[in-house]
Amino acid sequence: MVETSTSGRLVLLRDDRLPDAAGVCCWRHGVREAFTAAGAARVDEIRYVPPTTTGRPGGPPGAGRLARLPAPLRVPLAAALFRVRHARDRRTKRRSEAARHNRAALAGLSGAALVIAESLEAGLAAVEAGVPRQRVWALALPETRLETGERIDFGGEVHRASKLLGGLLTDSEPARDSLERAASGRPSVEIFPPIAADRPCPAAHGDPAGPAGAPHPAAELLRRWRRLIDERQTAGRFPDPTGNWSSWGTPVAPPADPEPVPAADWTAAAQLATARRLWHTTSPAALATPRPRRSVLVTGFDLKFARELAERLDDRPDLRVTIDEWPHYLRWSRQTEQSLQQADSIFAEWARHNAVLAARRKRPDQFLVVRLHRYELDAPYPAQIAIENVDAVVYIAPLFGRRIRDELGWPDQKLVYIPNYLNLDWFDRPKPLAARFTLGLVGIEWSRKRFDLALELLARIRRVDPRFTLVVRSAKPWRNRFAWARADERAYTSACFARIERDPLLRGAVTVHPPGPDMARWFRQVGHILSTSDAEGCHTSVAEGMASGAVPVVRPWPGAAEVYDPRWVHDDLDAAAEAVLANADPERWRAQADAAKAEIRRSHDPAAVVAAWADLLHRDIQAARQHFAEFATKPANPPTPAPRRPAGSAPRPQRAADVA
Repeated sequence: MVETSTSGRLVLLRDDRLPDAAGVCCWRHGVREAFTAAGAARVDEIRYVPPTTTGRPGGPPGAGRLARLPAPLRVPLAAALFRVRHARDRRTKRRSEAARHNRAALAGLSGAALVIAESLEAGLAAVEAGVPRQRVWALALPETRLETGERIDFGGEVHRASKLLGGLLTDSEPARDSLERAASGRPSVEIFPPIAADRPCPAAHGDPAGPAGAPHPAAELLRRWRRLIDERQTAGRFPDPTGNWSSWGTPVAPPADPEPVPAADWTAAAQLATARRLWHTTSPAALATPRPRRSVLVTGFDLKFARELAERLDDRPDLRVTIDEWPHYLRWSRQTEQSLQQADSIFAEWARHNAVLAARRKRPDQFLVVRLHRYELDAPYPAQIAIENVDAVVYIAPLFGRRIRDELGWPDQKLVYIPNYLNLDWFDRPKPLAARFTLGLVGIEWSRKRFDLALELLARIRRVDPRFTLVVRSAKPWRNRFAWARADERAYTSACFARIERDPLLRGAVTVHPPGPDMARWFRQVGHILSTSDAEGCHTSVAEGMASGAVPVVRPWPGAAEVYDPRWVHDDLDAAAEAVLANADPERWRAQADAAKAEIRRSHDPAAVVAAWADLLHRDIQAARQHFAEFATKPANPPTPAPRRPAGSAPRPQRAADVA
């Protein structure tokens, strides 16, 4: 097992299959220089040589039950079974030999604070050799960089690496987009310019691109880098031991004229900025007041709002977090009972049966926190929770604090306002100027999301300026078995999509993209993010859009002006259309986008969210409240009339799947 250390040593794990050529030497020089400047005390290089396998394991299967079959049936079945077992035995032996090879060959990784691998295979080998996954980043350069919204499959390698490595390094925004569509979940992908145009590479002396020591033009550097990748793909030099192509992709013809990269993007400063972000992950900041480490259990069904928060909490030296995700909201997991007994603090996500169970089983020495969303306020579950056994209740929107107190009768002293955790930096990416003409809407599976109002808003805008379009990120309503089982929901959906086809103002102006984890990529095309719902909790997609630089356009659902600045909340469609049309001016749109970004960084500061939860899980309720005190005490909205539902629809009980 490779031991971990934060001694300040970085290891560049060189893939032995990558040739020592112009461009590669510049990449390696850039890694050494950038990470040294970022704080690495020492940069070592280790060669990764892929393992090879020998022998032909396995043999013909025993007759077994097949012996009872007649020969015409037994012979082909036995042959097929032999092929399956032989392939399985080969995979097992290959993995076993590769693991032994990697542990022996990569012993030099011991004590590395961070490993930068030159291929996904090398990065996976480092993890297999014992380096903790969060300390391994691998260079990933997809040969296919598509701008479509479809998921891409690079042979499953990116999918696997995104789960097993700390993160991926790539060379451009299109490459990052492609990797995120191919990955599992929400991977960490950073752009590291492989060559710095303003930093000469000592090993590139005599290169035809320029005299020794002279900076190379960025466009020529990109052509050299892409040419190197294309040659690697077409030469057929680097198949892995299985005979499959490595993460560099299948052979493709090199492009005649690779697109140029602006010189500003290929600089030593850009390399250093990425290196600092990565190096920071190896040495978490020391706590101002050291606290003993507490074990925390996050338990519940559907942890989409809690999983990333749990990971950030687990990164802290004072918390050790275990996740217990229930397979069903009524059925706990196999480890629930044992995990509840072992935890110092319990975080029950959603005030449902998991919170009921936790309150019932909690010991006096344990600290129980329940987080309540909008959905549970209209559900019967909170009444079943023994609130006297709950130490703190977290709510995510100011309105809910009042409703919890007034409708549930839970004591004020247990209530703590902490907004949802959002990785704001992940969403903050460059947008093209043309994005200002694109409206975005996330989620149309239920009629309460009011897709009809979004369509009406788009029609009023396009009547004045036909450059505006609408993109939707959502599963189709007919794929939601709960929604599609209702006649009123089917009628509502049919009416909306019929209008898209029949209304000349909408025909060709609405695009629906399937759901996926690559929301940051999707938001790059969105200049305005819509919230047209009848009711919401905090409508997380609006906050995500604001973090990306999209200007929010919000309907005045109850509590909206407490979660977001009232300037974004419009009383009617005419006011909303007027605000969007005014942003056709690029300077105004930029100013509005910057204001939205600044607001969400104050109201949803991710570092403050993590710190508030850490204080709370250490039993300090007062300290947890202070982080967002100014937002928890915002004045209530003026009385808001109940939203008028679409014609023909009827009230229905809310489901967990409705919550945005």
